[in-house]
Amino acid sequence: MKKFFVFMGLAVFASSTFATNPINLRDEMMIMSQRLVLASKASSSEEFQNNISAFINAAEHSKVTMPTKWNGDQSQFPGYQQGIQKVIDVATEASNLAKEGKLDAAKTKLYEMAELRQMYHKLYK
Repeated sequence: MKKFFVFMGLAVFASSTFATNPINLRDEMMIMSQRLVLASKASSSEEFQNNISAFINAAEHSKVTMPTKWNGDQSQFPGYQQGIQKVIDVATEASNLAKEGKLDAAKTKLYEMAELRQMYHKLYK
């Protein structure tokens, strides 16, 4: 599980080429990556929720930034935003599980993000 999240974190960092403002989006993606790793290693529900909240905040900021690769073409932006929203939804579900005291289930829920990442990176990266 640990290797999976480290890999996912590196992949998010490496994919930071899609941004309207590369520094801001790259920073947000890096925060998402780091917080996901920290959430997966959390030893308490509170620690998990703190990290997943920071992850969600970074994802919300990323959702409003159009990738520069598109050169202002907004035709793909709604799909990109939909993908980020699905990631946010998974993180929110995981947070709710942690609030219920189901830390292991919350950590397991995070595995869904790898599939979403792979699918949406193929479409929009």
